[in-house]
Amino acid sequence: LMSTAVGGVYQRYGQSSLADIPLQTEAVEGYRWVGEDITFEHRNGHQFNVSFTLHQGGSPTELKLQDIDLSLMIPTVPATAHGNQALTQWFLTEREFNRQRVIFESGSPHIQLPTGLGDYAPENISIALTNNCLGSGYWELAIYNQTETGNEKIYQGYFTFSRGAYAGLVNQLNPTSYWQQARTMEAWPGFKFLSGLKFDLSALRTVKAEQTVPVQDLKSEPILAAKEQLSKADLIVYANGDTAHTWEDLRQIDLAFQSFVPPGIYDPERLWASDFSQLAEVMQATARQVVSPLDQKPLKEIQLDFANTDGELRQLIVSGIDLEQVPQLQPQDYSDGIYMPLGFGTPFTQNYSELQKNRPDESSFFAVLLNGENEIIDYRQDIGLNGLVMHRDNNDENLLHIYLMSYERITLVSHYSVDLGAL
Repeated sequence: LMSTAVGGVYQRYGQSSLADIPLQTEAVEGYRWVGEDITFEHRNGHQFNVSFTLHQGGSPTELKLQDIDLSLMIPTVPATAHGNQALTQWFLTEREFNRQRVIFESGSPHIQLPTGLGDYAPENISIALTNNCLGSGYWELAIYNQTETGNEKIYQGYFTFSRGAYAGLVNQLNPTSYWQQARTMEAWPGFKFLSGLKFDLSALRTVKAEQTVPVQDLKSEPILAAKEQLSKADLIVYANGDTAHTWEDLRQIDLAFQSFVPPGIYDPERLWASDFSQLAEVMQATARQVVSPLDQKPLKEIQLDFANTDGELRQLIVSGIDLEQVPQLQPQDYSDGIYMPLGFGTPFTQNYSELQKNRPDESSFFAVLLNGENEIIDYRQDIGLNGLVMHRDNNDENLLHIYLMSYERITLVSHYSVDLGAL
């Protein structure tokens, strides 16, 4: 029995090659490009060349992303959590299960394509590399051609690192072994996203001042939808012919979503449930001035206290907010605001040049949902949330708008305004 177990572990983790990883192609309407494989070639430090081959029935074309800092896309624990076992696990798990899509824009010096791609000029090609939100090693690749009307996708593919190769990358960047974190970094059955784990806020920031501030639940207003939410509207599954017009409607009905499954597609046969009654009533808001060890600049933290339908406390804490970076917008333009996952992660989509300037392991921004005992609530499975959007009011710089997003950001589910006043 021991020999069988060891053999199974070796099959799972023993392969560590980063070369010739198979690409699985998803058909893109109107295009016939097929991916063959992708290779990560180590240069020095954390720099890699990433090459992949495509063809459409003829000779393959090799494309290359030159001199990429792969550490920016691998889950890494910020220095504030080093030595704290629970926070180390939380940061790695959150990074692994929050989508990170990195765009290499057309004309980027990192794109090496001297002869072009078929009939497409090299200066018009952009590439998206994504660490997906499906557990360790599930990534995707997309290629776009720039046209007069915008970027058109000409290729979509998926690939999966061998567990051994991915474990090696995580080990190089963290003060903990991948083996110690594998249970919560891999999508094993029954995984509850660290539900019930005590969360040590004091390890991540120091509170300099705080006050209770006015908060309003704009629950009777019409539901807003733009950009990603509009494009994903058909992934919503209403039970019993229900419809929703306001935020209150949406939180009252039985709502589910098509599940996002490996390698990176939505499955209409597997539904992801929601329970927005967990955030039935907002009770109060607290605003704090905080300082993070990662950034000595004064930052803001917002805590929204909710009661669920059983009267139990739910605390949403959004910390490390740099108000100067939060744009002033009209609510209908919410999608141009701060658009971030719950938990810890990068913006869902980010240009590589922006990512280089804002290293994830140096970010003081995080969000966490806790119960009354300061224990983590599994917001993904127990409620059906994924992210949040923030912007300041177009007419009042001290009025902060906060929107919660459903599973996979398919719809917004709430809109709150918090008056920060003079804090």
